[in-house]
Amino acid sequence: MIIKWEGEDNFSIRTKSNSLKIGGKIQLDKLDISGPGEYEVGGTQVEVIDGIIQVYAEGMTLGHIRKAKAYSDQELEELSGIDVLLIGIGGGEFTETKTALTVISQIDPNIVIPMHKGNLQEFAKEEGVTTEGKDELKINKIELPQDERQVIILNPST
Repeated sequence: MIIKWEGEDNFSIRTKSNSLKIGGKIQLDKLDISGPGEYEVGGTQVEVIDGIIQVYAEGMTLGHIRKAKAYSDQELEELSGIDVLLIGIGGGEFTETKTALTVISQIDPNIVIPMHKGNLQEFAKEEGVTTEGKDELKINKIELPQDERQVIILNPST
């Protein structure tokens, strides 16, 4: 799976069999997804519920949350098993950084990729990472970190 950040809350994802766009617009290959529900094309599943997009592909679960909140136990049950979490940080139309850190701890993904509008310093300091980014993340199930959470900063590819 190859993940690229296109700025704002938009990501492009390439799997072995599909291409996806998630964020303001959701598209799975040629299928435009305009509302809540479950969708599948060529072995890749997309589920959209209450502002949360979950993608199931290549044995991994990817979660996309633009504006998160602290979740109840029941809500967390539905979010359990997220391997890669794309989460908005920094406030405004994204999650406040403090809330994002709480949600990350609640969901406990293997990899976190923040989406932001410039102010990454507070989040990076709290997570103990640098703000230096990379252009894309290539990942497969075997390469998922097992012992500790990894934060990956992506550069926007706009």
